Amino acid sequence: MKKLLVTVQVELDVPDTWDLVEHPDEVQAIKIEDGRYMYMSFLPMFTKDPKEGAEWSSECSDEFTNKLLDMVADEEVLMKFETE
Repeated sequence: MKKLLVTVQVELDVPDTWDLVEHPDEVQAIKIEDGRYMYMSFLPMFTKDPKEGAEWSSECSDEFTNKLLDMVADEEVLMKFETE
C-alpha cells in the first residue's frame, strides 16, 4: 500500500466582503456575503450554520461555481507518493 499526498495551492482574487473565520467545527472557513461559510478542501464545502456540528455540503449553484472558478488567478498542485 502506498500513500498519495496531494498539496493544492490556489490563489483567488475574492471580494473584499469575504472574511477568514474560525468555524466552531474547528476548521478555518471563508464567510461569504450571503451568510454561508465555505471550507476549501478537495471540494469547496458550504454551510449556513455557524454552530459546532454544522452540516456541510459541496452543493452550490452553477453560477456560483463559475464565479469561483473565474476568481482563480493561479493554481499549483503537487502530487507525490510516499511509501511506508
